[in-house]
Amino acid sequence: MFELTDRPIDCAALRRRLGALEAGAALIFEGRVRNHHLGKPVTRLEYEAFDELARAEGEAIVAETERLYAGTRVFCVHRTGSLPVGEIAVWIGVESPHRQAGFAACRHVIEELKRRLPVWKKEHHPDGAAEWVNCTTEAAGRTPDTAYHARQIALPEVGEAGQRRLAAARALVVGAGGLGCPAALHLVTAGVGRVTVVDGGKVELSNLHRQTLFTAAEVGAPKALAAAARLRLHQPSVEVVAHEGDLTVANARSLVAGQSVVLDCTDNLASRFVVHDACLALGVPLVQAAVHRFEGTLDVFVRGAGGCLHCLWPGRSAADLAAAEKCVGGAVFGPAVAVLGTLQAAEAVKLLLGLEGSAARQTRLVNLLDGTFLAIGRPARPDCPACGRLEDLRDQANPAVGEPDPVILGRVALARLGSAVRVVYLTEPGEAPEIRSAGADLSVPAHDLAAIRELAAGGPVALTCRHGLRSAALARLLRTEGLAHVWALVRPEVAG
Repeated sequence: MFELTDRPIDCAALRRRLGALEAGAALIFEGRVRNHHLGKPVTRLEYEAFDELARAEGEAIVAETERLYAGTRVFCVHRTGSLPVGEIAVWIGVESPHRQAGFAACRHVIEELKRRLPVWKKEHHPDGAAEWVNCTTEAAGRTPDTAYHARQIALPEVGEAGQRRLAAARALVVGAGGLGCPAALHLVTAGVGRVTVVDGGKVELSNLHRQTLFTAAEVGAPKALAAAARLRLHQPSVEVVAHEGDLTVANARSLVAGQSVVLDCTDNLASRFVVHDACLALGVPLVQAAVHRFEGTLDVFVRGAGGCLHCLWPGRSAADLAAAEKCVGGAVFGPAVAVLGTLQAAEAVKLLLGLEGSAARQTRLVNLLDGTFLAIGRPARPDCPACGRLEDLRDQANPAVGEPDPVILGRVALARLGSAVRVVYLTEPGEAPEIRSAGADLSVPAHDLAAIRELAAGGPVALTCRHGLRSAALARLLRTEGLAHVWALVRPEVAG
């Protein structure tokens, strides 16, 4: 519940609304008019809001908070009009199952009100002077003390010019898990101007030991939303954007376009190929990491510098894809992902600063069990189906050229290839789709790689699946095995 009112807030009446018997905690926040601001004495304030927009945004903040913190109920009232010193300007009441979620929810509401609510306040001073202040601009433009980045700026490799470069940069973090949490945190605290976090999952209790941006209060909350809220607390002057949804074949290029650097913090090889190929096509540097138990790998992909992800798979079978995905949901050493995620942030910041010594031509292996680091050269393969044809990729990245992706097909492109192409739907464990509804000729379990390879060897095939990730990755890997007549078909509901 959110209200705007030009009358004094009746705290006693509002408290009576907090009576849910199932709530273990009831918290109240009262924001009062104080007698000073930014070193100037204040005698009273006038609040003015765009009523309709302010009410809509206030209701959105309340709804967002209740999504973030399961089981909470939020009541919020914001004053307009003239308020003397000592009067309540904002009243927030939160009911929650436990105090931790209640405290967190209350803090989220007030921070988002200051950041997003279209409210102006006029400060009246004892000398008769008065000035209007846009509360949202004041909150968004709030810069940390000069001391915040002082030691970073003191580095000769950074300096004030480097700090300005970071502030002008944009970073995309794909995945808010064990890798993405430390990676995003270090980007934000380094002062990267805009950080976008992409994740379609929810916070789970079993992941808290390594996903350090979250607490038990956020269990069940959308990860992207919860991560963005926590990151803003660490560095209010950085713009943090939450994208609630997975990066897919259909949206990869639109998410990557315009970014200064991308950090792939996903936990499956299919997604890594999609992110990698979008970055390669658009010429955006990519920092990629993967962890299994105590070990991890780190790669920096810069178009034209060293080999690409496809160069790492010469002569390998698509069975490697399934083998790599077996680690998803498996055992993992928390500090291992923390170290790899931090290394990702370090490489990303180095790229943004233009520093030498990037791992763009190497694959780095990290073993936290024996404490070893190993760098292996990653040369480009002349016959690579991806980085060996960069001119084609540049054309695909330019919408004006309109060249089709050689691996990804839409329905129109499929029709042009003729009826000889069989559409194969890849089923996930426990999934039994209606082939006709998927527009497929037959279905094959996604893990039955021998059958998929046999079909691809027997004639032209277009692979499709529920989300488009696995089919795209398998199609590209089968291409590296020499099977030239295999494609990935984007289903209409995925393409939208």
